[in-house]
Amino acid sequence: MGSCFAGLLGDRLSAGKFNVLANPFGIIYNPLSLVKLLSSCMLGEALDKQGVLTYQSRYFHYRLHSSFHAPSEELLHEQFSATSQQVMDHLTRCSHVFLTWGTAYSYEHTEWKIPVANCHKQPTAFFSKRLLHTSEMEEAFRGFQELLLRINPDVRVVVTVSPVRHIKDGIPENQLSKSTLRVLCHQLETTYGFVDYFPSYEWMMDDLRDYRFYKADMIHPSEVAEDYIWTKFSDSFMEPAVRKKYERVIKMRRSMSHRPFYPGSNEHQRFLAKLIQEMEDLQPEIDFSSEIAAIQSKMLDCGGDA
Repeated sequence: MGSCFAGLLGDRLSAGKFNVLANPFGIIYNPLSLVKLLSSCMLGEALDKQGVLTYQSRYFHYRLHSSFHAPSEELLHEQFSATSQQVMDHLTRCSHVFLTWGTAYSYEHTEWKIPVANCHKQPTAFFSKRLLHTSEMEEAFRGFQELLLRINPDVRVVVTVSPVRHIKDGIPENQLSKSTLRVLCHQLETTYGFVDYFPSYEWMMDDLRDYRFYKADMIHPSEVAEDYIWTKFSDSFMEPAVRKKYERVIKMRRSMSHRPFYPGSNEHQRFLAKLIQEMEDLQPEIDFSSEIAAIQSKMLDCGGDA
């Protein structure tokens, strides 16, 4: 959970059939908002009504990303409660929690005196911006880790500074923010034995220090950069046998998207039958039931015998 980099990791892990829950409340950029939100899930707390706002006939909440919304306030609270329980279930049994910090800047609602995770395109006059102190972020993390270890004592937490720059804050301000987050990561790693650091920001800034590794916006890593950092990630966290199986799964799922010239040919039918066999060989360890059903349906549509 955390920045959009968490979504990237989640997508790639999910593609390899890992059991992953990624950013269920949307992107949460700063550590303070993120760990407080996770703590609320573990405590079973409801959304506070003060943070609810309506915009373009939809209901949002200042503690959540704008992608999390509902057509009514009641449904928003119900949706949060269900997602919160889903987060709690995953935290109870997961092996790793990956937290990707995006920025150390936080916005506080000037009237309600509460920090927000997202401003939801409201007028800037509604908020005051400040740089979070490492001490307050670490204090919030301390409360989070106490709750987490109570329900999952064997879990490991991996923290990283997102390689996506927040230059809307200003280039010097972005460096200050990222430096603050890096200090926070160091403090957490040295304080808690179950916390590891993954240097995605350093690999982007130092190994890939050229604008050809950025997308057209000159902010987000390009596909080449994403692949590079992903390789570092899989080298760090996957044993060789696991990585080999991951690559095998990815290859099979890519084969599913293959578009043949002659779908009804015997050659393509044999190709699909072989693909099903490869998937069945990995069951029940890896669930391919939906993929197998889709391939069988495709075979029938092409006049084959599933």
